[in-house]
Amino acid sequence: MAKKLDNVHEFVWKVIDTDISLKKDISRDLINIRKLAAFIIKTQKIDASIDSVISSIRRYKSSGIKKDEQKSAYEMLKRAKLSIRTKMISLELKRTDEIKTLLGRPDKLADYHAHDTVRILEGFNTLTIIFDKKNEANILSNFPKKNILHFNKNVGMLEISYPPELEKVPGVFFIIANEIAQNNISMIDALISSSEHILVVQDKDVVKAFDLIYNLIGQ
Repeated sequence: MAKKLDNVHEFVWKVIDTDISLKKDISRDLINIRKLAAFIIKTQKIDASIDSVISSIRRYKSSGIKKDEQKSAYEMLKRAKLSIRTKMISLELKRTDEIKTLLGRPDKLADYHAHDTVRILEGFNTLTIIFDKKNEANILSNFPKKNILHFNKNVGMLEISYPPELEKVPGVFFIIANEIAQNNISMIDALISSSEHILVVQDKDVVKAFDLIYNLIGQ
């Protein structure tokens, strides 16, 4: 009977790390990754999709994280909490004094008692608001059209919360970003703080992105 894994990537990396000749062949591009993935699934008798194993092998090749740091990064991911929000809108605005003043009244943008969601991502020249579709008319009415740079009605949002020790563990964000990129998902926006990681992707990709990160976290 195939064994279920809490973390496919960590398991695959351990398999590679314990086989010196395999490590050398991978580094020299002498291995067919799909065939290797099928071989690992068969010989290790694991319950994992071939795509997830292929992703693990590719990330092993491209990872710039030291192996002792990889373990700590994966341990930190296991302590993270993940949530998903769909049916969101992304509104990119010019970063002007007028816009910043309007954003200073969050009660005008959403009903927090109804658990509405509003996230503000601030850049040097722009401000991006991520909010629930149901509040589209209300929020758009608050901002002059001259200050609207881009409007995307089909986005989803992933929120990853970490324990305070995150700032002492290198490589966590690299693992997340690399996993998303390896699976051809484009990040529209992202926000990183000392304890939280917010990713905004196209609505069509949000479930796939959630599954990928959920697999990393191993909840």
